[in-house]
Amino acid sequence: MSDGFLGMTDDTKSSIKKTWANFSEKQEDMYELGIPMFEKLFELKPETKKLFHFDETNPERWAKVKAHVKLLFDTMGFSISMIDDQAAVTPIIVDLGTRHFYYGVNQNFYLVFGECLVHAITVALGDSFTEEDKTAFMTFYHWIGGCIVKGMSIESYKK
Repeated sequence: MSDGFLGMTDDTKSSIKKTWANFSEKQEDMYELGIPMFEKLFELKPETKKLFHFDETNPERWAKVKAHVKLLFDTMGFSISMIDDQAAVTPIIVDLGTRHFYYGVNQNFYLVFGECLVHAITVALGDSFTEEDKTAFMTFYHWIGGCIVKGMSIESYKK
């Protein structure tokens, strides 16, 4: 995995910025935008529920997930705002991976998580989220995920 923005042309960056702006403005409550992402994650990888202490029977079951959505979306927004200065944002994202290692996150969750994020954006934006936009966003997500996995790998070697 690379720290570089492989395939990150100016058009790709523009698409990512446009997509995130449209996604961010879609609803007043950004937390709700993340629910389809985690519903899909829990469907595809049910073992991830334990990371969020997700209890199907608890009426407050989405509370911790929504708190995580805020952190996730804030990080995505920050990373997208820094898309033209990857050298500045890379160590921050790698450090995030380091922390996720200690949360018990499995590196294999990151590809599925990217698919789930694209699912949430698709739910929010519908047909305005084109195949080109999806490809651009996944290019960006693969870079983010690669940085996180790098941080997790660094910590796993220390153990």
